[in-house]
Amino acid sequence: MSKAHAQKFIKQLQKDPALRSKVNKASQHIVKVAKDQGYDVTQEEISNSLKEHWAKSEPGDEPLVVFSEAPGF
Repeated sequence: MSKAHAQKFIKQLQKDPALRSKVNKASQHIVKVAKDQGYDVTQEEISNSLKEHWAKSEPGDEPLVVFSEAPGF
């Protein structure tokens, strides 16, 4: 997907409640995966930790592919 497509998708997320719901459910799946691995976390805790991680990341760090601006994260 191109950057332009990603930006259009984010704009559609802002306007489309049904699509936001689907993305939110996907973020809930990430929390379930974490819990299945033995981590007791919430969406908010993951979101906050990701923001901290990205703030400290260095050029060349492997990116974490999670939608920080999407519902739930």
